[in-house]
Amino acid sequence: MRKIVLFLLLSFSSYSQTRILFVGNSYTAANSLPTMVAAIASSANQSLACTQQTLGGATLYQHSQSNATYTKLASQNWDYVVLQAQSQEPSFPYSQFSWQTLPYAIELVDSIRSIAPCAQPVFFRTWGRENGDQVNCAAFPPLCTYAGMDSMLHRHYSLMADTTDSYLSPVGAVWKHIRDTDSTINLYTSDGSHPSLAGTYAAACTFFTMITRMDPNTITDDQNLSPSTAAAIRQAAKDIVYDSLSLWKVGLYDTKAGFTATMSNDSLTYTDTSSFSDSVYYDFGDGNFSTSPNGLHIFGQDDLFKVTQYAYRCGRVDTTSIVVQSMVIFDITEESHLNFDITKLDQFWPSNLQSVHLYTLNGKHLWSATQTHLPVLPISNNSMLVMEARWSDGQQTRQRVFIP
Repeated sequence: MRKIVLFLLLSFSSYSQTRILFVGNSYTAANSLPTMVAAIASSANQSLACTQQTLGGATLYQHSQSNATYTKLASQNWDYVVLQAQSQEPSFPYSQFSWQTLPYAIELVDSIRSIAPCAQPVFFRTWGRENGDQVNCAAFPPLCTYAGMDSMLHRHYSLMADTTDSYLSPVGAVWKHIRDTDSTINLYTSDGSHPSLAGTYAAACTFFTMITRMDPNTITDDQNLSPSTAAAIRQAAKDIVYDSLSLWKVGLYDTKAGFTATMSNDSLTYTDTSSFSDSVYYDFGDGNFSTSPNGLHIFGQDDLFKVTQYAYRCGRVDTTSIVVQSMVIFDITEESHLNFDITKLDQFWPSNLQSVHLYTLNGKHLWSATQTHLPVLPISNNSMLVMEARWSDGQQTRQRVFIP
């Protein structure tokens, strides 16, 4: 039954729709960025369901105090939650950013993981204003230019992502690439701050690439931009995002299967090393399986076996396999070790025998005995068990036994 459930999970996760919540302000709401992300994804045969929770000029602090934001967060099982700060706050000096912005970024991510534990947080790295932040220029000179403001935004958004194990969506980096390579594309509206249609398209292509991990050149929807402008923006997203997904931490927090294994004759000792998984499942290749992360499995015959671990989290699965060689040793070969009848240990206990243990063939421990502690043997329904004897010279031997 467990194996049937496994295949159902694989099938379901392959076709489920990806759900994304955008939490931000007018930079997210402009030109309806979430709607655009869903539309361009559809043109590339990808299904993204995008919803927004926005308030004009909202800071991360305001969202952290908003019942509406938490209600929206709890409304669905999100796959991604995107956080966008007020356009200026991440660009301020660290001394101000560290108390005004960073604590609320951490609080919001903690809330995401508590309310929507299967959601991956993403920080929407915005862009420097076209001519810098002239209002705050005198107080903090790096803000006097686009380049200075943009670099501060990148530094502090990166810090928020690093501190919270979140993805960083480098929209501002894509904007910078476009500014540096094609001066004909105007990314700003007349206020020099909010995104034009082209600016929002650049953001949408960035999010599409981050979330689907696909080349944005598969997008065929130009969103009423000229074909040449749309193509240039898609190529910028490819150059900055798709060609460097690991730089933005994409995939870093995926469920990854992993285990270490040591064979000793017919016995496999295995230890789970998977990451970002809620549970694991082992198929030992001999008809037996286990859901214990760590344990011992005993094979019943000489052969090569493919051992596979399935690591799960939130309906997603990753697998890894190894091939092991089982060498069954059923008899005690050491001359100093006398064979014995386990059912008559109460009458004859070998002087050099320290303890006896019984296991099922998949490694479950059933029974142990010493000369001074000899419990009643378990009822086995005539099934094969493995008896392990531990001797006074440190040796261990195994043999198959039937307990009637």
